[in-house]
Amino acid sequence: MTDNHHGRTQLRTVQAILSVIVVMSAIIMTGCPPPVDSEIRVTVTGGEQTASELSNEEIVALARREGEFWWYTSLPEHQAREYLARFERARPFITTRLVRSSTFDIVRRVDSELAQGQLRADALHVLDPAIFDDLRRRGELYSYESEHARRLPPEYQQPAQWAAMRAVTICIAYNTERFSSGQVPRTWLDLLEPQWRGRVGLKDAQTGGSAYAQYYHLREEYGLAYWRAMAGHRPQLHRSSAEALRGLTAGDIDVVGGILGYSVYGAVRDGMPVEAIWPDDGVPLTIGPLAVLSRAPNPHAAILFKEWALSREGQQAIVEISGAYSLRDDVDPPPGRPDLSDLNLLKQHGAWSEYRTRQDRLQSEYSRLFHPETE
Repeated sequence: MTDNHHGRTQLRTVQAILSVIVVMSAIIMTGCPPPVDSEIRVTVTGGEQTASELSNEEIVALARREGEFWWYTSLPEHQAREYLARFERARPFITTRLVRSSTFDIVRRVDSELAQGQLRADALHVLDPAIFDDLRRRGELYSYESEHARRLPPEYQQPAQWAAMRAVTICIAYNTERFSSGQVPRTWLDLLEPQWRGRVGLKDAQTGGSAYAQYYHLREEYGLAYWRAMAGHRPQLHRSSAEALRGLTAGDIDVVGGILGYSVYGAVRDGMPVEAIWPDDGVPLTIGPLAVLSRAPNPHAAILFKEWALSREGQQAIVEISGAYSLRDDVDPPPGRPDLSDLNLLKQHGAWSEYRTRQDRLQSEYSRLFHPETE
């Protein structure tokens, strides 16, 4: 940690302690105690030493004083707004603000705000754990021990920094009005057969974190040769799952060769003639971490949001609203969806720092294959 960041952490700690004294004094004088939630007790850390320990009452008091927080996310907007509405019902004294875009657009915005010293974001959630590892190494994540994060597998969190808010799977999809299940690709290798040339849709890994995860995992499985062959098949690139599904139902493409599983199930629920295929040669899995930023204007309100999001209530809500998976051991998979243990998952086995180290190189490689005009 740099001296500047350590100094900034110490200053924020002093400010937090002073704010607690002021707010708690006001509460005592008015005789109105804050609500008690014994599941939250926050230890804020700075470097190797514990800078301060804040009780739930103190966190709630500070969050009341802040009154709002800004959530930057890649979750589809209608889902994000419904999720925030549920949080506001749990914490009605906090007004939520939403900034929603694709994963890498959100990341560029956060980096720009940090560089200009004008950060508005308080909490961040996108489908790319590499981004969170990068922010952690730069000292840009607010550190505290989360009780609810302890219910998650250790490989899906960075203790005291970030934790997986949801897990998503990537599958193949086809139009049931145009093809039977026996006519469509059952594996990722099947997509390279001649009849699918020019008829496969892909999410663009330049914009989507899940698309980058697919590129990463299939490259691990089959090497660069697979993606060179795929680029030679001239797939149609889409910025989002919704755009890919529109192309599929309109007949612009015959198959989506990589799409979020929950998007397909949502389309089926909405009456679209599409079906998911879970490839026999592996189902890429990626996670969407949630973290509070160290320079957040409203860190305590954001902490309450993060703790609610990682709680059983918040995890059940993300499953119900988005159709994504929770990694808590006490939350069931989405209705009608296979359990993660029943799928041949392709997932990160090494450290997330390794995932991040390779990202710039692999994104440049992807661009050369699928966006040669940008080189």
